[in-house]
Amino acid sequence: MPIYEEKINENYPFAGGLVLWSLAVGLVPGILLGGVWWFAAFYIALTVAIVACFFQMKVALFADKLVIRFGFIYRKTIEVGQIEDCSPYKVAHPLKNYGGWGIRKGRDGTFAITQAFVNDAIKLETAEQTYVISSRTPERFCEAIKSVKK
Repeated sequence: MPIYEEKINENYPFAGGLVLWSLAVGLVPGILLGGVWWFAAFYIALTVAIVACFFQMKVALFADKLVIRFGFIYRKTIEVGQIEDCSPYKVAHPLKNYGGWGIRKGRDGTFAITQAFVNDAIKLETAEQTYVISSRTPERFCEAIKSVKK
C-alpha cells in the first residue's frame, strides 16, 4: 500500500492538439502525393499511440522505494535510502531547460520526468542524480518523502 500516490494526466487540449496536428500533417502529404492514404493512416496511428502511451504519469511512494511510471512504457524506481534531499520546485522554462516535457535530460544535469503544462514539481537529490518530478502537490509529496526517511 503506497504512503503517497499521485496520478497526473496529460493536458486534454494539448493531446487533442497533437491529434489534430497529426491529422493535418498526415493528410496533406497524402493528398498532395496523389492519395497515399497509408502514409496518413500510419502517421495518425503513430501519434495516437504515442499520446496513449504517455497519457498518464503515476508516482507512488512506498516505505522502501519511490516508483515513477510514465505511460505504459517508462518505469523508474528510486530506493528511499538513496534519497538525500527533496524540495518543491518550479519548472520555469521546460522548453528552454529540458527541450520540452516528458523524460528528458536537462541542461543543468538534472533528469526531468515532467507532464505537459504542469509547472509544479519536486527536486529530488540522490548521490548519483538529481531528478525533477512533476507533482500537483509538491509540498505534500516532499513531506511524505521526508516522513519515510526518518
